[in-house]
Amino acid sequence: MSSSPGNNNNNRQYQAVNVFQQSPSTTTPVMILPPSPCDTTDEYTALLGSNERDSPFNGSFIRRIPWSTILRSQPVSLLPTIAVGSFIWFCTPASDELTPTAIRILAVFVSCIFALITTSVDISILVLTGLTLLSLTHSFQCVDKSTGLSTECRLCGEANPLTGDPYKCHGAKESFHHSLEGFSSSVVWLIFAAFHLGKAVEVTQLGRRVSLLMIKMFGKRTMGLAYAIVFSEILLAPFVPSNTARGGGIIHPVVHAIATTLGSTPTHDSKIGAFLMLVGNHSNLISASMYLTGMAANPIVLSKSSQLYDGVNFDFLTWLSGSIVPGLVCALALPIILSWSVGLSSNSKKRNDEEEGGGSTGSGISNSTTKFPNDGIVKHAETELERMGTMSGKEWQLCFVLLTCLSLWVTSSYTKLDATLVALLGIIALLHMGTLSWKDISKNTNAWDTLIWLSGFVTMAHQLSEAGASKYIGDKVSNAIEELGLPPVPFLAVAYFLTTFMFSSLSAHIVAFVGTFLDAGHALGAQPMILVAFIAYFGALGGCMTNYSTGMAAMYYASGYVSRAKWFIIGFQLALFYLVIYFTVGMGWWRVLGWWD
Repeated sequence: MSSSPGNNNNNRQYQAVNVFQQSPSTTTPVMILPPSPCDTTDEYTALLGSNERDSPFNGSFIRRIPWSTILRSQPVSLLPTIAVGSFIWFCTPASDELTPTAIRILAVFVSCIFALITTSVDISILVLTGLTLLSLTHSFQCVDKSTGLSTECRLCGEANPLTGDPYKCHGAKESFHHSLEGFSSSVVWLIFAAFHLGKAVEVTQLGRRVSLLMIKMFGKRTMGLAYAIVFSEILLAPFVPSNTARGGGIIHPVVHAIATTLGSTPTHDSKIGAFLMLVGNHSNLISASMYLTGMAANPIVLSKSSQLYDGVNFDFLTWLSGSIVPGLVCALALPIILSWSVGLSSNSKKRNDEEEGGGSTGSGISNSTTKFPNDGIVKHAETELERMGTMSGKEWQLCFVLLTCLSLWVTSSYTKLDATLVALLGIIALLHMGTLSWKDISKNTNAWDTLIWLSGFVTMAHQLSEAGASKYIGDKVSNAIEELGLPPVPFLAVAYFLTTFMFSSLSAHIVAFVGTFLDAGHALGAQPMILVAFIAYFGALGGCMTNYSTGMAAMYYASGYVSRAKWFIIGFQLALFYLVIYFTVGMGWWRVLGWWD
């Protein structure tokens, strides 16, 4: 068959060939036919195999897909979170007690907490996403201008079923306004300012100098070193509100240097290093519990309690006055308890004698060892101080500003100056004196990050209360407590403390449970100041039980001196100790303060 030049597409000639028996034409398109069943050659299989290797449907291609990378990617890691949030959002039935808006806010809130626990997505990203979603769906509580009553923003413009009049509010505009209300919270800005005061402590190296001076003064004995670490934490905590930055960035490097200078490593004479690491970790949690500014999430307790209880203002001075006695008892007893837990036995030989007799076995440190002169570490501290030189002008400026801020905070009941205003005045003074530069402020990412997520969580916590979700959950918890016949304050306090075990972030735990437990206590008629005090102080102290409760704990654990099992055992020993102290010494002190009704 021939083809005309003008009809090439329709009349092209095809040549059917058996590719294994004859060569195809170089000018004629080839239609490949499979061989007959009688063919015994493997060329056909080889030809198909070469095509299959390049096919997207064969097994080798599937195996080449980087599944591990995909599964670890941020979008995939968030799928369980989206599933949890969607289930609450769409499957929870609305009622008079739990409105659709309350359900939506609760869904976003729970999703943020779930993602914090199960993913590595930055907390600020989660919070901003949640606020944006709530704003877009008008899932906030607005104010009906005709009645002055709170109503769901999604209902703005619709008819009131009781009166027939439309709700007079602007859902879109007011929703966006409410999504930003946490950014005007004074407690959020107090923490923001305190972060920059902490940055000044870091930039001027005043924090390191204080730690080295403590070691020089108390470091001649091992127990003295432990108390130097404890009091360094207590002195720095009011001004460095990130317990991870304080413990991990300032104290931990000094503690690690002390341990190695004493010749203690995870594999050689490890008990001294383990003792010091545990002291550093747990003193950080004690100091975080003692001050409103000791940890970034502490102000959430203040914000929620002031909304729930009239006349309860757990400000900086109130917080400190309630924690000073039980907190110091815990701090003073901490090295003694840890020396016993680690095995610094009074029946063991002196460390120096062990070294002279053929090396330390690390089997224990005698009571005299906990008192032996550590000339090497004192010398090391003196050398480092000499290297730093005399106090610089910036350090003196910072000392003056910090002492002034502390004095104004303590005397706020007389001066009537808000604690946040005092902190901001301190920042302004440091900037004008040149102690801090604006670059130090702008590059302090921890401060800006905390400003975002803390403001967002304050907004959500407030809206959960406004929408009635917190009260609804609190009522359910309080009903369960009543049915079991349990005393409300002790049960709520202990339950709040123990639930920290489930969280890898103290901030996430505080955000998740403060509202629920305070609402439950309110429904049960618990004494406000006592319940708020327990919730305030146990938020940080509960982190003693695990090595993952906060980034600071993970850093101390990563040093390798303490096994995971030992860490947990010691953690539960301290948990029991803290509970006993606060239920005895703490409550006795609060009675003296007049917190009992």
